[in-house]
Amino acid sequence: MTNRDGRQLYAEVKELVTKARKLHTDHNNHQIGQLAKQLRELLREYAKLRPLLPDRCFSLILFQTLRFPQELEWLPAFMKWAGLQSFRAEDYRAQPGPNDKPFEPLIETAARKVAKIALDSNDVSHKELAIQLIDQALDKAEIQAGNWLSYRKALLLHSLGQIEEAKQLLISFVKDNRNQYWAWHALAKVVGDSDRSLALALCAKACLTCHDLNFGVNVFFDLSRLAAAQGQTQLAKWAATQAFTIRNNNRWQIPQSLRELLNADWYAHGGILSDPDEVLTSIAANAEQVIWSSCPRYDANYLDIFTTANGKQMAKFGLFYQGNCQEISGSARDLLHNLNLVLGEPVTVTVDHSGDRLTAVVVKKRDGGQPFDQLERLDGILDNHGEGKAFVYLNPHQHCTVAYADFPRIQMVRPGTPLEVICARYRERINPYKLVTSTFVENANICLRIGTLSRHSKGFGFVEDVFVSPNLAEPLQEGQIYTFICVKKMNRKKNKLGWTAIALVI
Repeated sequence: MTNRDGRQLYAEVKELVTKARKLHTDHNNHQIGQLAKQLRELLREYAKLRPLLPDRCFSLILFQTLRFPQELEWLPAFMKWAGLQSFRAEDYRAQPGPNDKPFEPLIETAARKVAKIALDSNDVSHKELAIQLIDQALDKAEIQAGNWLSYRKALLLHSLGQIEEAKQLLISFVKDNRNQYWAWHALAKVVGDSDRSLALALCAKACLTCHDLNFGVNVFFDLSRLAAAQGQTQLAKWAATQAFTIRNNNRWQIPQSLRELLNADWYAHGGILSDPDEVLTSIAANAEQVIWSSCPRYDANYLDIFTTANGKQMAKFGLFYQGNCQEISGSARDLLHNLNLVLGEPVTVTVDHSGDRLTAVVVKKRDGGQPFDQLERLDGILDNHGEGKAFVYLNPHQHCTVAYADFPRIQMVRPGTPLEVICARYRERINPYKLVTSTFVENANICLRIGTLSRHSKGFGFVEDVFVSPNLAEPLQEGQIYTFICVKKMNRKKNKLGWTAIALVI
């Protein structure tokens, strides 16, 4: 073999990888395997050149190597030879891509692929190298998918026995991938040795989020194993049967570990699970709690279920936040499970602050609380009735709209009736959830005014400085003495506050 320099070796590597990718399209795995061996020999020859790294030629060779269509079990060893300092400044930068979506930097690709291969390796040094590579990429590179690197790092840490650190990384990852069964399954594996009850809940959640059973065959196996260990034989039998059926339908091999479950005494004598989804949903309720363990919890009240424009059902709660009772919501399916809540019921809500709005992520019934105890209580007075709704005056700058559909009895309430409005706020809107008739009390914005009515030709009138609307003044006689319930309102034309009569005291 003639001696070749780095540029010549790079050209051969590129040609070889291009050929392998074409064979991959044709599903010719045998020839690809032969090319993988040739690629390794080319890289060995490159290493014998003792190049001074970092070097552009090395970056080009590594880029092509990472494009090879099969996993290269020797890739961690190659990166160990190259070392962490083999990347140029350009290798840390994202590259321009189509539609303004950049390609990940070279070091990110290398870290991700080395981590995946090292996870299946028995060489501890390869796992440690992969973790160092991930850390260096996260610290210095223009990362495009940092959560995926954290996910790989968590799996590596778990394989090295660093359970707690792996758990915290995976919890963060699962938060962003709550609909991915394999994320829940990975977390179940990490906590399996220390908390089997939690691992069972996580596996149940993985089953509920697995929409293609062929991919989730190992989830059912782990669910069966965990359920059997905790005496839940009906669930264990159902899960083992699922795992067997999937493999059998696809003509896949039945591993010995699964055969042992199918031949166990509890399997032979176990009953039939009548409603697997209901059982899984009940067990999986604890899975959500673990990923939100660091989030704040608030005393709150359950308010309602509503449906979004895209048909998703959301549960709504009221809790005090930044001085006011705020409405927040979360997925009704994820939150309520077996909870039978009524309007105003006291609950404790775990809240995720990470997004652009507060989101309820876990809810529990709260002992010792009272209905509506976390909602605001505002003193108001019924101002007037409109088309299908009533308006409650609170102060010159705030009012509350009460729909007849929500509070049918409000139709019979006369203007001027004092009310306590038990409510929560959504943005700038005040939403009432309970109305209580109260005692009339004068204050700076509400008063009784006695005086002689003077009428204007346009139909409205005045009692001293109090404006009386045409509707209220029409049946009354000018020059007579009347008593009115009055409130302060903003006169938009004069841009100042003034008294307005809203009801006649009979």
